[in-house]
Amino acid sequence: MIITNELLREYKNYLLNKEFATNTIQNYTTDTNLFLNFIKNKNGLGIVRENEITMKEIESYKMYLREIKTPKTSIYYTKQPTISPQTIQTKLIAIKSFLKFLNTIYLTWLDYKKIETKKYNTNYIETITEQEFKTLFNYIWEKEKYRINALRSQLFINIWYTSGLRISEILSLKVNDIENSQARITGKGNKTRRVFFTKSTKALLTEYLHERELPIPWTGIKENRTNNVFISHNSWYDYWKLIRKETYCAIIKKYSDEMNEQGLIDKRITAHCLRHSYATRLLEAWLNIREIQELLGHSDIQTTERYCHVLESNLKQKVNEIFE
Repeated sequence: MIITNELLREYKNYLLNKEFATNTIQNYTTDTNLFLNFIKNKNGLGIVRENEITMKEIESYKMYLREIKTPKTSIYYTKQPTISPQTIQTKLIAIKSFLKFLNTIYLTWLDYKKIETKKYNTNYIETITEQEFKTLFNYIWEKEKYRINALRSQLFINIWYTSGLRISEILSLKVNDIENSQARITGKGNKTRRVFFTKSTKALLTEYLHERELPIPWTGIKENRTNNVFISHNSWYDYWKLIRKETYCAIIKKYSDEMNEQGLIDKRITAHCLRHSYATRLLEAWLNIREIQELLGHSDIQTTERYCHVLESNLKQKVNEIFE
């Protein structure tokens, strides 16, 4: 049996029927194709047959993964030369998922249970202070050539920092969500939770929407009353369309790299960094850990508890302030 494009489409539908999150499906299919391309490059045939997916090949693939350099977009870019063991495990989990599909639907192929994976726990959490956030906020205003782009980016990072949403959740926001100060968000694992928006977020939204009513400086196009918050401003053919996740990750990376080069900040700012900062500030305000779990949309409270170690450095001081 040969793995065909039709078989891969069946796999994607299998994940959809299992109600996997959109991002999870994308990651699983991308990592599965990476593994299949690895085998194709080895056999030089451009196809993968059933007998070629063996434990020996998977072990060989692990060694291949261990040599992949850490991408610049990773929070570990300056900290380790190759991709992390956690990243390798996620790619192996994708292979297991694909083989489980084949085992279940076609009752054949290598048994997915033979692939050993383990869960890595890490306490590494990058955060920024309130002053560092203000530095980023002001930097955006100074460096963006056009007011509409500056307002969009300032609104974006403000929501990240004050609401703790994931980037995919922010990109799906509607204007009415923020105007009403709260919204029901469907996040990772299709879990629904309530999130809240601050006065500063609403004020920025008002400014941004007003700017969108004016002709875009470089195209002369006006906004078409879309209810989506974060839209592209680029040109006539994609203006009003939702901005892509990869696009905004690249924008934030650009800000971070430039600020580091200019000595304004000494850490890499990422989507995870701003979400972590939100969680850390809630802990510093002594919110209940389960309340924070609900606000972040974590299925497992142990995920939320990772943030607790951030407070260890100033825990003694806070206790002394309470019990003078």
